[in-house]
Amino acid sequence: MSAPPGHQLRPVETPASYGDVSDDPVAGLRRLPMFRGLTDGEAAQIGKVAKIVRIPQDRIVPRAGEGDEAPCYYFLLKGQVAFAEFTQGTVPKGPPNPKKRVTPTMQIAKRVVTLFDVGDFYTNEHVEYARGGDGQKYDMALFTCVHVAMLQLPKAEMDRILKNLPKVKEAVEIQAEESYYRQTLLKLDDRADLLDLYVKQGFEYAKAIKIIQTDKCIDCDECVKGCEDRHGISRIERFGPRTGLIQFTLNCRTCSDARCIDVCNFDAIGYDKDSEVIVYDNCVGCTKCAKACPHEAIKMVDIKDEAPAPDLVQLVKRSKDDKPGTMIAKGEEAVEKKKKAKRIANKCDHCFGYADMACITACPTGAIIQIDPRALFRRDGGLIDRADRYFEPEPFNLGYAQTTRVQGVWGMQILFVLSTIGVLACAWEFVARKLEPSWSIWRPLVGLVSGPQVAATLLLNYTPVTGFGRWMGYLGGGMMVLSALYTLRLHVPGLRKIGSSKTWFDFHVVFGLAGPVLSLLHTDLHIWNIMERTLVVSLWWATFLIVVTGLVGRFLYTAIPKMEANTEREKKKLDEGIQAVADQWASMTMSANVLSQFLKAQEKTKQREERNNQEMGGAQFLWFLFTSEIERVSAEFALRFKTMGQMRNAKLRRTTIKLMSRRSVIERRQQFYGLTKRMLAQWRGLHIGVSIVMFVMLVAHVAISVYAVGW
Repeated sequence: MSAPPGHQLRPVETPASYGDVSDDPVAGLRRLPMFRGLTDGEAAQIGKVAKIVRIPQDRIVPRAGEGDEAPCYYFLLKGQVAFAEFTQGTVPKGPPNPKKRVTPTMQIAKRVVTLFDVGDFYTNEHVEYARGGDGQKYDMALFTCVHVAMLQLPKAEMDRILKNLPKVKEAVEIQAEESYYRQTLLKLDDRADLLDLYVKQGFEYAKAIKIIQTDKCIDCDECVKGCEDRHGISRIERFGPRTGLIQFTLNCRTCSDARCIDVCNFDAIGYDKDSEVIVYDNCVGCTKCAKACPHEAIKMVDIKDEAPAPDLVQLVKRSKDDKPGTMIAKGEEAVEKKKKAKRIANKCDHCFGYADMACITACPTGAIIQIDPRALFRRDGGLIDRADRYFEPEPFNLGYAQTTRVQGVWGMQILFVLSTIGVLACAWEFVARKLEPSWSIWRPLVGLVSGPQVAATLLLNYTPVTGFGRWMGYLGGGMMVLSALYTLRLHVPGLRKIGSSKTWFDFHVVFGLAGPVLSLLHTDLHIWNIMERTLVVSLWWATFLIVVTGLVGRFLYTAIPKMEANTEREKKKLDEGIQAVADQWASMTMSANVLSQFLKAQEKTKQREERNNQEMGGAQFLWFLFTSEIERVSAEFALRFKTMGQMRNAKLRRTTIKLMSRRSVIERRQQFYGLTKRMLAQWRGLHIGVSIVMFVMLVAHVAISVYAVGW
């Protein structure tokens, strides 16, 4: 189903730009596109039966039929309203207690089904409960995500308006068609899950969020260290909600309805001139702002005041007043009271006052970025003819940088191209001097610079210890040293101030590939006889091991998050199929649904194994692979001959066994990915350790060579 081209999927204006909404229903009508064509008389007539309704955030919108609530239409003038499933009995009743920390309604909801924006309309005549995708019955309710202002029209009056005003009816039908089209899109390609995450995490009212692209992250933790170096304590937490290849950090999002500000009784937190939420020096550590934040973005930290320097004058006076011979009995000494640490709120202010953000600057791969959540979730589509971008899953499934192409890597690409040209030129010259000197490109270059006579005198031989071969060693060794300086920079504070982490990492990658090739040419390909050239051969193979460990590690850091995300999607679709089988089984028998019980037991077992595998070493990792395979086979055997014995329908039994067997394979794959990511830290340690050994051997090799032959 489509709408006429050019019609808007959502209003161009964002809720924040609407400002205050007056209590005049006619003014409210004029704000809505579908009523802007009314004459003054028609607007005044409708205004007599309409009214402006305001509902605070986190409140349930009364449903028609509850108490004296009559059927009505609501037109959103400001804010957002969501329609969601709630576990039965958990729909909040009445206003929250301001003295008690209350979980936001959006986070109590089991699943958000629909989000209504400014300009949308809905009716309060909705179902009381519905069956969710897992077969369970859930209470259904409308709730306010933020403070909302709505135009309320009784249903009977709305029906009369649509009957008597054809233009309004046409505009309402177009709006309804667009809304239906939008909701239909949410049923495709996992978009509904993105909507659910978007609402529950409050991204609609967030102005800026930080995300980590897991397919680019190497778990170096430099973002956290960079933040700590600048502010004394880290203001960012890496491991927030995650979906696909996007990891959301736990830090301040500069919410447009900052709940942390309203609860502060000391004016210690507020907006600055750039609309950034700042914690001021008069914070008393009451913790109200931290409790009010629904996204764990504010942490309370203890700050100890430095002990004041001793007053020498007072010490001298005190010594004169002491009477000689006076002693204090043991155990009666006055114990000096320790000064209690001051507790204050600590939060990210996006490095307010600095030219950059420490966490982003410190990231060597560009994995962490700050972005408008509407751009990430493709809420900025605007027109209905671009509605295919609405909650598009590609940035999460394929990678944000890969999808949007907004993160250029021109610097690294140029460096890589130049290095490749240089390495190929050196390799060509090496082959020419070994096989056919007339192929040399060095002689023509010298002829262009110094003249043909000088070029004719050149001896185009090749030895590792003189001339071109020796300079190949210097160049290759120099590249390896520059590559190793990236690792050294991480542990030497002074080097952190020189250049950016990304520039150093680019040199680390490019020179870490080019340097070993030139070093190989420098050895004249004599890399096997370790007995005659022990140091040289060992040095080159150490270099080769560094390259291999680096490439394998980088591949795993990039590939595992993608495989993990694909596996998670596959498991979700498989669980939907298993649930469908469970529902079919439940419809054919009154006995206990063993399949549903088995699924719950599987989830508990998985959670227990994840807790036990947090600190697994290398040997334990191999043992886990062996034992988990045995457990998988035994579980499949029990499933086939015990659990499914109660299912008499042979076709249904075969389908169930196939699905559950596939599920056990997927769960084992997920465990493998999780353990592999933890093992990568040890792999990085091997890479760094070999680099240190190589660096020492390189220094020894250069020193011996210079001593024996000279420069």
